[in-house]
Amino acid sequence: MKLNITNQFQDFLQSIGVDLPLLLERANVPNKLWKEEISLTDLEYYRLLQEFDQVMTEENIRQLSQFSHIQMFVPAFFAALSSPNGLEALKRFARFKKITGPIVVDSIELENTVEVSFKFIHANMALPKFSVLNEQLLVLSLLRTGVGAQHLSLVVESPYDYDDVTLETIGAQVQKGETNRLIFDKTDLFKPFLTQNNIMWQYLEPELNQHLARQEREQSFTGHVQQELYKAIPSGFFSVADISRHLGVSVRTLQRNLTSENTTFKQELQAVQKAMAFSYIKMGLPTEEISYLVGYSEVNAFSRAFKKWTGKTVTEYRKEMF
Repeated sequence: MKLNITNQFQDFLQSIGVDLPLLLERANVPNKLWKEEISLTDLEYYRLLQEFDQVMTEENIRQLSQFSHIQMFVPAFFAALSSPNGLEALKRFARFKKITGPIVVDSIELENTVEVSFKFIHANMALPKFSVLNEQLLVLSLLRTGVGAQHLSLVVESPYDYDDVTLETIGAQVQKGETNRLIFDKTDLFKPFLTQNNIMWQYLEPELNQHLARQEREQSFTGHVQQELYKAIPSGFFSVADISRHLGVSVRTLQRNLTSENTTFKQELQAVQKAMAFSYIKMGLPTEEISYLVGYSEVNAFSRAFKKWTGKTVTEYRKEMF
């Protein structure tokens, strides 16, 4: 996928002390910021999220989620804000959020409430705190801007702790849980948006639909291989022949296409296994279970691989993380 990184957004990150070129380097993402655009596979995007998580404070995240900064670089917010109400805004936001990255927005409409949650496109990859808090604050900023009011009746759940200023910004008690959720009273979501703009929506809708379609067509072959690996590894059937069959190509064609993108099947397999392992460790799963989930039949083999990847044992890595 291609991600637009405007000079304005780069300047904003610099103003809050975030060195974007350094984060790209650490995430092993090619730096093409001079084009105001970078191309990312799902795995590269996930690595970049993890790097942001290491450097972004809650104060930084609160600044990032302010609408005065959002309007620089997220056209999906304009589409949502042009909606007649919050309910329609959430639907538009969930659809067009895909343009800005592989984070899925789930919106579940119940009788009296609407639940909004966020997940990485591959469900076995846990979103870091940076992503969860940023997405939650972005949606709150969107709805508050639309209705022109700060107060919304809601319940918030997060797997992460937030500081007092963040809790005040959210304006509701945050429950600690395994999932992330924003639960809104449907009455608030039916309030008319002061920002409704049918003319803007008529202009934006076809443009955003074309962007979504183009993004899907332009996904790299490496990205397709990674997607299949994410799904196949936990099942135990993830050989090059298995992945080739899922993609409908021969093994030779798969290998040739990866070579043309300067990678190999072995490199992509190990990269996905590493990302999955880090995510499962962050979720607190035991080493034996992680070993099985990332495709190792023996714990010792996984432990040796992990030491090779990081230079640390799993136990040492856990201690540093927690």
